[in-house]
Amino acid sequence: MKHILKLNFILAMVLTFSACSSPKVSQNSKVTTGNSGQSVQVSQVQTPVKIPTIKETVATLCSDEFQGRLTGSKGNEKTGEYIEKTFKDIGLDPFFDNSYYQKYYLGVNSSYRGEQNNTKLKMVNNVVGVIKGKKSENAVVVSAHFDHLGYVDGKIIRGALDNASGVSALVEIAHKVKEKSKVKPFDTDIIFCAFNGEEVGLKGSEAFVNAVTSTNYNFYNINIDCIGAKNGGKLALKNKNELSNKLYGAVKTTFKKDNIGFADTVVHGLSDHVNFQSMGIPSVFIVQGNIENLVHKPTDIPDTLDYKQIDKIANGITDFIGANDGVIFTQ
Repeated sequence: MKHILKLNFILAMVLTFSACSSPKVSQNSKVTTGNSGQSVQVSQVQTPVKIPTIKETVATLCSDEFQGRLTGSKGNEKTGEYIEKTFKDIGLDPFFDNSYYQKYYLGVNSSYRGEQNNTKLKMVNNVVGVIKGKKSENAVVVSAHFDHLGYVDGKIIRGALDNASGVSALVEIAHKVKEKSKVKPFDTDIIFCAFNGEEVGLKGSEAFVNAVTSTNYNFYNINIDCIGAKNGGKLALKNKNELSNKLYGAVKTTFKKDNIGFADTVVHGLSDHVNFQSMGIPSVFIVQGNIENLVHKPTDIPDTLDYKQIDKIANGITDFIGANDGVIFTQ
C-alpha cells in the first residue's frame, strides 16, 4: 500500500511538473459530433500572428507588386492594404470612425509630376492606428509617408530609403510600443500615421492635421523620412523651428543615452512635419544627412540600407516615447 501511495505521489509530481513546464499555446475550442452521436470538444491551436521585420517591410514595399507606390496607383492601394493589415496584426485600434483609413480626395496623375491636364480627382487613403492612453487629451503622432514615384522613364523607382525605411521603423515602433502598453498602459494616446501623398505636396499630412486640429488634443509629432542609408551621414537633427526647441532637446537626450549618432545639420527638401509646424504643433524630423543624391533614383533599392541602424533608431524613438509619456512639448 505504501509503495502504491508512493508511486501515485511520484506520478502526480511528474504530471504537475509537465503541466508547469509545457509552453502555453493560445487555443480555440469548438464542439463537434462524434461517431457515437455524442458532442466532443475539439481544441484548435491558433497560429501566432507574425509581425514583419524591418527588412521584410522594406522588401515588400519595394517589390514589383507595389509598383513604386505612386499615389493613386494600384501599387499604392496595395501598400495601404498591407499597412492596414499590419496595424491590425499589431493590435492598434482604428483612429477614424472605426476605420484605419482616412480618406481624402486628391488630384492624381498616371506618372510622377504628370501634366496638369491629365489630373484626375481620386479618393486616396492615409492609414492611421492608435494605442489609447489613460488620458486621451494628450497624444503623440508618429508618422512616415508610404507613397513614392512609381515609374520614371520606364524604370520603377522603388524608394527603399525614401521612404520604405521610415515605414519599416514606424511598424517596428508601433509593435514595440504596443507590447509595452500591455505591461503598463500609457497616459498618452500614441497615434501611428502612414501618410499618403507626401511626394505630391505633403497632402496626406495636410488632410490629417486639418482633421485633428479641430479636436481637443494636445499633441506633438515625430516624423520619420529617409533613414538607414549605408552611404548617408548621421541623423540631421538641426531644429529650424523655435516652436520645437524642447522636443528636439529631449530627443537628442534620449539618442545620446542610446548611442545614436546625430549632427546639427539640415537636409534639403520638405517632409510631412512641415504641416504640423505650420499649425503651431511641435514636430521633430528624423532624417539622415547626405542623402540628397541617393533618393528619387532607380538605385534606391533595399540593398543600400543598413537595417541594424534602422532598428537602432526605432528603439531610440520607442525609448523616447516611454521616457516622455504624458509630456507635451510646448514652449
